[in-house]
Amino acid sequence: MRIHNRLWLLALSTACAPGSVPAQTPSPAPHPAPVELRLADGDLRVVNLYRIQTEVLRAGRGEPADTLVNRLVHRLYAPYTEFWNGYLGEEADFREWAVKLLDPAHPIHTRLAPLDAVRLDRRFTEGVDWIVRTTGHRPAGTWYIVFGPGWTDMGGLGGIGMVADFTRLTPDSAALANLLPHELTHQVQSALERGDPDVGTVLHRIVGEGFASYVAWVYAGGKRTPAEALMYREQEWTWALAHERELLAAVRPILASRERKDSDRVASRSDHLIEGAPGAGGYFLGFRLVQAYLEKRGKDAWREIYDLPVAEVVRRSGYLD
Repeated sequence: MRIHNRLWLLALSTACAPGSVPAQTPSPAPHPAPVELRLADGDLRVVNLYRIQTEVLRAGRGEPADTLVNRLVHRLYAPYTEFWNGYLGEEADFREWAVKLLDPAHPIHTRLAPLDAVRLDRRFTEGVDWIVRTTGHRPAGTWYIVFGPGWTDMGGLGGIGMVADFTRLTPDSAALANLLPHELTHQVQSALERGDPDVGTVLHRIVGEGFASYVAWVYAGGKRTPAEALMYREQEWTWALAHERELLAAVRPILASRERKDSDRVASRSDHLIEGAPGAGGYFLGFRLVQAYLEKRGKDAWREIYDLPVAEVVRRSGYLD
C-alpha cells in the first residue's frame, strides 16, 4: 500500500553554506546496529536504513549537496527500491526528498542518539526470542527502520513490510517496548491466518488488535496495566469499562463489514464509537474479548488464540453472546 500524500520540502537553513552539507551531522553511534538483522531462523528481517543515512551524512561533511544526494541514491535508494517506491515514490521523488536530510533542523540530527540508546536491535531480538520460546511461533516479514518522509510513525506497507519512521516516531523506550511485541504478534498472526473467512472484517480487526495488545501486556510481565497496553490513560480504561455494553452495541452492526471507514472507526485513535469514548475502541473491546476467553479457558490459554480462526475465538470467549 503506497502512502500517497506528499510533504513540501523545507528550505535549507541559512546557517548551512549553499550547496554543502551542514556542519551539524549525526555523531557516531555508541551502539551501532547492523544494517540488516535476521531473526526467527531468518523469517524476520530488520533493515536499519537509518544507519546508512547517518553514515553517508557523517562521511559527507562539507561536500556539495548534489554529491550527497547521489550517494544516498546509490547506497540507500538503489538497494531498497521496493521499500522507497512503496513508501515515498520513484527515484525523482527520492532525490527531491533527500535534500531535507541536509537541513540542520531535520530530526535525524537530534534523534539519532536517543534512537541508539533505545537499542532497537536488542529489543527486536529479545521480543522475537520471547515469542518463539513462549508460543512456538515465529514472526515473519521485514521491518524498515528509517528517518523517512514522516507520513506515518509505524505502520504496514502492504506486502512490502513494516516501517518505523523516526522522523515522526519519537524514540521513546517505554512506548517502543509496548509497540514492538504488539506488532510482532501481528506478524505471527499474518503467517497463520490464511484461509480464515473473517480476515478483513471489522470483527477480525477487533480480535487481532485486542489480542496483540494482550500479548504486549503479558510480555511486560506485570509492569504495565491493561490501560497502558492499550495506550490508554487509566481514566479512559475506567470509562470504557463503565460503558462496555454501549461500546459493544455500537460495533455490532458493522462486525461483518470490510469497509475501510468501519475499520478506521474501531481502530483509529481519532475516531470514537460513542460520545465521550476514548479512541481505538476496537482495541479495548478486543482486549476484553481475550480476557473473557481466558476466564473460560484458563490464564495461559491466550497461546491457543494464535492457531484459531476469529469465529472460534469469539465462540469460545462467549463475549458477544
